[in-house]
Amino acid sequence: MNRAGRILAGALVLTFVIGATAWGEQKVTITREENKPKNVDVKVGEDVRFINFSAQTAHVWFGGEDAPRFFVPAGSGGAKVKFEKPGTYEYSVHITGGKVHAHTGSVVVK
Repeated sequence: MNRAGRILAGALVLTFVIGATAWGEQKVTITREENKPKNVDVKVGEDVRFINFSAQTAHVWFGGEDAPRFFVPAGSGGAKVKFEKPGTYEYSVHITGGKVHAHTGSVVVK
């Protein structure tokens, strides 16, 4: 694992969660055309929940060779990522299972 991958892996703790939304987390709603909001700000230790409303499979890929990559099934409770270190984490969303579409966003951790 390269240095950038270790830093990103250490900064993100990825857990998949189905069910109720926790207090203090930010949400990113994924549609086929965009993420809402495109960019989100959180504090160290907070979560971002990615919720897929595209009716297709959404793959979320954070930047970096060894960075987390996961999918969010349509109609699920979403996937939650906890950010443990300050920084800007850019990601892309790839929609598959129909007409392929991709868009980007970022999480800024303060």
